[in-house]
Amino acid sequence: MQPRLTTTISILSLSTVTGITTVITGIIPQLKRTFPTVPTTLIEWLVTIANCSALITLLFNPRLTSRWGLRPIVISGLLISAIMGLIPAITTNFTVIMVSRLGLGLGVGLFSPHAISLLTHSFTGDLRARLLGYQTGLSALGNAILLGLAGLLISLSWHAVFWLYGLLVIVAGGVAWFVPEPTVPSTTTNHARTEKTQLPRHQWTLLGLTFITYLLIWGVQLKLPSYFSARHFGNAATINLTLAAMNIGGLLAGLTFGYLYRYLHRFTLTLGYAGAAISVLVLWLASNATVAIGAAVFFNFIYSYTGPYLVFTSNTGLDTIQVNVLSSYLTIATIISAFFAPLVWNSLGQLGPQTLTANVLIWIMLILGGLALITGSHHPRKEV
Repeated sequence: MQPRLTTTISILSLSTVTGITTVITGIIPQLKRTFPTVPTTLIEWLVTIANCSALITLLFNPRLTSRWGLRPIVISGLLISAIMGLIPAITTNFTVIMVSRLGLGLGVGLFSPHAISLLTHSFTGDLRARLLGYQTGLSALGNAILLGLAGLLISLSWHAVFWLYGLLVIVAGGVAWFVPEPTVPSTTTNHARTEKTQLPRHQWTLLGLTFITYLLIWGVQLKLPSYFSARHFGNAATINLTLAAMNIGGLLAGLTFGYLYRYLHRFTLTLGYAGAAISVLVLWLASNATVAIGAAVFFNFIYSYTGPYLVFTSNTGLDTIQVNVLSSYLTIATIISAFFAPLVWNSLGQLGPQTLTANVLIWIMLILGGLALITGSHHPRKEV
């Protein structure tokens, strides 16, 4: 017997808030003006640092859910994230805000992995497969809606954007009232085997490429607000709506990935890198807001083909235990990339003929072009 509709909706609602740490991306220019003595790297870390602290609870999540149960951990994570996420709405102390963002990440690490695991444990057959497909789309759609709401709230003040974290309380209530504790089979044996599992060298190469791929997209997303502000391409609301539209582009790419891969195979990755390089070039050369917004949305659309390709290809030829290990490493690679992004791009941005933000776009464009050439000319050992 499949769960009730209210249970299904409550579980799927988790997917809409897994990316809530990035909802403040569009207020980076306002934060710079509010805290003029704080280095840009620290300002941008307010967006990404939560992903790093999430790594702590992600690593301990299996042990925590084994001891206290999956449902209590999800509810606790949502409430911790809500409380920590709301703190910056009532303070202008930068240290307090930074600490609250670290606390936010701890909560996110508790609930975000279970947007998928609750679906897996609660549903079976074709319905499970269909809902897992919806999960990916809802994640992108949720990010788009949250960023769109942030664009409306920024007209009040940058503090108001943090009110959005109150939505996590509603999601926690839905899980508490409508989602029962799932029955999870013992994985002690698999856990022991996982610790001893070794990944092939090819998978480590793909993990490194995944790190670089996410480092590049973080560079664009973190610098886009400052770039739009410097070029006078719109106000804070315009920036947030652009970021929201970029997520819709990512959603469309996710829905069409399977069809495109069927025809292009390994060149799907090359197309993602080459198309992204061209879109960054257009963004860098843009003379008006319309062109810049179009380039930004197209960047996220075309670049969103790279992530599914890397995940799909890296899982090829692995047994079940290796797939579980690789999934953990892929998550860690994406999280670590968020931490290093402000450091890497603010350092590289010092090298170049233009402003820091414009120089970063040049570096990103060159690296993307290089990756397109390398992946286009490289012949993998095995084609799926």
